[in-house]
Amino acid sequence: MSAFLQGLQEWGWAVGRNVQIEYRWAAGDAERIRMYATELVALAPDVILAAGGVVVAPLLQAASTVPIVFAQTPDPVGAGFVASLARPGAPP
Repeated sequence: MSAFLQGLQEWGWAVGRNVQIEYRWAAGDAERIRMYATELVALAPDVILAAGGVVVAPLLQAASTVPIVFAQTPDPVGAGFVASLARPGAPP
């Protein structure tokens, strides 16, 4: 997290000044993941960062207009999260 926050700061973003970060840790609990996805979308964020493919599907189900950026997902096209790597956009 410190590297992420440092990178944001290098680009002019600072927590409490011009960016707010909400964290949720579901520990692999599917029900908690769905609950947190709904909760985060209800906050009406500009973007959601998801670390790990297991949370992407519930976020996509909960959010139709919030952009979701995700990492640690080996095959996002095969999983149906994006249409293509060249032009990810919305799921197919």
